[in-house]
Amino acid sequence: MFQSPIFVGVVDFRVWIDVLTSKQATLFGLLSRELREGGHEVLVTCRDYEYTVGALRRFGVEPVVIGRYVIGSPYDKVLGDADRMFGLAVYVEGFRPDVLVAYPNPPAARLAFGVGIKYVAITDSPHAQVPSRLSLPLADIVIASDCIPEEDIRKYMFEGSRLVRYGGVDEVSWLLRSEPDLSYVEGLGLEPYKYLILRPHEHHATYYKGVELSFDLRKLMYQVLSNDLKIVFLPRYPEHKELIDELPQTLRNKVIVVEGSYDGVSLAFYARAVVSGGSTLAREAALLNTVGITYYPGLIHVNECVRARGYPLFKVSTTEEALTLISEAKPKGKDVGDVLGRIKRDFEDLIGVVVKVLKGGV
Repeated sequence: MFQSPIFVGVVDFRVWIDVLTSKQATLFGLLSRELREGGHEVLVTCRDYEYTVGALRRFGVEPVVIGRYVIGSPYDKVLGDADRMFGLAVYVEGFRPDVLVAYPNPPAARLAFGVGIKYVAITDSPHAQVPSRLSLPLADIVIASDCIPEEDIRKYMFEGSRLVRYGGVDEVSWLLRSEPDLSYVEGLGLEPYKYLILRPHEHHATYYKGVELSFDLRKLMYQVLSNDLKIVFLPRYPEHKELIDELPQTLRNKVIVVEGSYDGVSLAFYARAVVSGGSTLAREAALLNTVGITYYPGLIHVNECVRARGYPLFKVSTTEEALTLISEAKPKGKDVGDVLGRIKRDFEDLIGVVVKVLKGGV
């Protein structure tokens, strides 16, 4: 059914989507919905990790949860991947998919390769070397933004595989399919433009290994809360909640910790600014014309691409730089239609590209 390198002339095919993070859940929740509406059978599996399950359920997708995010030594992580691959193999065998769609994902990629399931990989993070090296060589097709230098992707790929480049960034797909909801924001006790979103960095992730930071989250929180802003706090790991516990009670009352799931589009659209140790949420905010600040120290090509097109995305290395940007971010009314119209003009839709690839149109 799957004619190398893409489906050609096949109406019905079975798609397995495996999800590792909340960002992937947002994109793939929408992708799975569109594929099902097109008459295709879709299996969505995921691991138990922070907002991942909740994000899928927000889009009406009930995932099969297999495995969890492992915090520990490299041996612990390898054993966790091995356990997850075993669980996936047992479940996926009953579904018999024609194709796997996933970001760099060692357990799913190895399983798909071993049993002859074609693998369409999506990546915007070639800086994440470990999952890229373990996954992308096994992909039949790799889809990546043309913001990323071609060689940064091809160096991981098997020479017989195909690279599909598209003119956008991943976040555009869910922004074009969403609309900010003021009632959601107000339901959390927030007023538009009177709060900051804070998302700590993934210090347990392999791409953060050996990275030295001079960014002080405690100082940032204390300074922001001592002024007239609240903080919406989106923890990645259980220990991040300790940052809240360390605050004086008067400041702690101004922090809203969101768990389970959240409407990132609504929160980012009405925020004064977003500060993240990663990139996705900061990029999403900037695309919505909200000041997006990332303190990840490495080079992220898709960030540079968004910034070069005039969106308010900033990279900082110190707390002071972030505080200055926050203080300069003035409350402003925005027209949703204008914001989304600009995004649509500037960028290509990734979900549309994935569907075309699967159907043989790209």
